[in-house]
Amino acid sequence: MMKLQRRSFLAATAGLTFLSAFPRMVLADGHDMLKVAIAAETGDLDLLQNVSTLSSYTVVFDALIHYGPGGVLEPGLATAWTVADDGLSISFDLREGVTFSDGTQFDADAAEWNLKRWMGVADFSWIGISAAFGSIIKDAPNKITVTLTRPVAAALLELTIVRPVRFLSPKAADADGKQTAPIGTGPWIVESYASDKTVLVRNDAYWGEKPSFARMELLVVPDELARANGLRAGDLDVIGGDWVAPLSPRRASALKTDGMTVVAEPGTATTILGYSPKSPMMQDKAVRDAIFIGVDRAAIAAVLFEGYADPTVNIFPTTVPTAGTRGEVPMRDVAAAQAALTAGGWAGDASGFTKDGAPLLIDFLVSDESFPGSRRIAEMIQGQLMEIGIQCNISSVDNATMHDRRPKFEYDLTFFATYGAPYDPHGSLGASFVTAADTGPDGKIYVSDDLDKVVLAALDAGGEAREPAMQAVYDWISANTAACPLVVSQRIWAVNPRLKGFGLPATDYDLPFKGITLG
Repeated sequence: MMKLQRRSFLAATAGLTFLSAFPRMVLADGHDMLKVAIAAETGDLDLLQNVSTLSSYTVVFDALIHYGPGGVLEPGLATAWTVADDGLSISFDLREGVTFSDGTQFDADAAEWNLKRWMGVADFSWIGISAAFGSIIKDAPNKITVTLTRPVAAALLELTIVRPVRFLSPKAADADGKQTAPIGTGPWIVESYASDKTVLVRNDAYWGEKPSFARMELLVVPDELARANGLRAGDLDVIGGDWVAPLSPRRASALKTDGMTVVAEPGTATTILGYSPKSPMMQDKAVRDAIFIGVDRAAIAAVLFEGYADPTVNIFPTTVPTAGTRGEVPMRDVAAAQAALTAGGWAGDASGFTKDGAPLLIDFLVSDESFPGSRRIAEMIQGQLMEIGIQCNISSVDNATMHDRRPKFEYDLTFFATYGAPYDPHGSLGASFVTAADTGPDGKIYVSDDLDKVVLAALDAGGEAREPAMQAVYDWISANTAACPLVVSQRIWAVNPRLKGFGLPATDYDLPFKGITLG
């Protein structure tokens, strides 16, 4: 899934502000409520269905393990865990004294019931620990062991993802196991949800640090301009986050000028220019090399992202674990790009190159409908490539066409992005660089039989072997110029100045509320 789809970073939407969508706070405890914008309704938060906004799960449901800054694994409903030397079992000490918000006790029985809802189930075979599931052993009232049929190096990281791995009250399901209510052990309880908002109340029985305010409203505001105006008017307290309510760099700059507090931190997902492995033109490494050298990453970050992005040549940023050694971001070098083409048998200059009588002409597939703002980036890259002598046609298509053409590799260039924390590095490598993985309309950044072997070996590597195995993947991609990383978008949020202690959670799948006090 594309980063650009999550962040409409160049949207300049005009029209109504929809301020009527924000109910004015008339309650006596109005100052005890946090109002957060979300771009789409939360839905019923069914942990086994892909129908709800991902970020909303994280305030209601806990996982065994939580994802901390930089990929550090932190205790959740498990206070400790031990992976067997052979990697075929993981034992968990469960947190004692925890109850679901309906009063049901969390223990080994509840943990087993939850885990068996998705572990070993075909629909969740994309999760390694599910595909390799063996059994669950209840060692004690608050201790379980999960056995596996094969080692899964990323198993602990997989247990931090948003769904389906989080824990539901066993009483919140019918006789067929279908979820009937969003009842978790988390810091917030769903009071109500509808198409326009979800209302949450503080779980005063929460086992961890409790929020300082009693209520939180998640207000559905699909339009970015309406979100910004709502923040200015005081009808919203928080906007931003790629998976919550995307905030463009342009809008963030305007809000900062207007006195709002803007918080931007290094991101966890990389925007990548992908070369089609099925394109005859892109099979020529000299062409891939020329594009890699000829793109001005610093200009893209500074101009199109207004400084809210960091240029890169690495598949993953350092905010992702085992991201590999850092490559130096090259200065754009037109002469070096032309020299790479000449060395590859192309003849020509800035007016154009040919080889065996064929012109160097590439098709750049973009969709502003699928990925708002992608056409403007493509136009900047198009201009940079034309200065080298690479002719570039931009094919601007609708969402349906993009979803049809990208998996078929019917393009020369197009945009991709890594999934970000907590799914990376294993998520993007396993999906976007392995031929057999089914990624649907997301397509593949690059695939080849040789790359398959290197990636699969890295995904299976554990312990001390994991880091060098991962580095081997990055080295292969670099040596073969199999992808062209561009920038890492920063994580941007804007908040009302009445909020104190606002900080970003470890991932954009988490809603920010921890440590906040309301003025």
